[in-house]
Amino acid sequence: MAQPPAPKDLPGLYAALEHRAYTTYKSRLKACERIQARGRAWNTALIALAAATTVASVGLLVDDLMYGESGNTFLAACAILALAASLIVSSLDYPGRAVRMEANYKELQALSFVVEAARSTSGTPTMHEYNELDACYVDLVKHSENHSTADWNATGGTLGQRTTWPHALSLALTFLPYLTLVLPAWLFWQFGDWVVRGAG
Repeated sequence: MAQPPAPKDLPGLYAALEHRAYTTYKSRLKACERIQARGRAWNTALIALAAATTVASVGLLVDDLMYGESGNTFLAACAILALAASLIVSSLDYPGRAVRMEANYKELQALSFVVEAARSTSGTPTMHEYNELDACYVDLVKHSENHSTADWNATGGTLGQRTTWPHALSLALTFLPYLTLVLPAWLFWQFGDWVVRGAG
């Protein structure tokens, strides 16, 4: 059975714990921001698609050739796509995960302050106090969704460089939903063109 560190190692243990807590706090903060950004992106994409398919459906009631001979089939496929995407996004629970991640990073931030204060006070920190703080850190990490490598890299964790493969891939996945706005934009464009031609 491993022996506990000697008291002379306590300053180093406290310094290491403070660094771990603060680094994890920054990584969880980035994770919270990532989850919130993806939630906003998918909400924007789904709202735009729902509005566009609704407007297109109204247009097809008046002119069933507004979107070509296969307009009805195309619009039905868009509706199915919107339903599938909304179910997937709902299962990912971005709002709930963001709230839980925010609570976790704030608790980790508070813990890092406590450890820093314990190191800075005139009293002598004890091994018992260290073990309690370390157990608190482990508990906070264990009972929360973990941050990703990209979140850690975003804090400057890799040689202080933010642009890494995981970070670049994470950004691409975050902004991917905005690319789907091309579809509702096209549906709105076709409807607007039909309205203008009809008015002319």
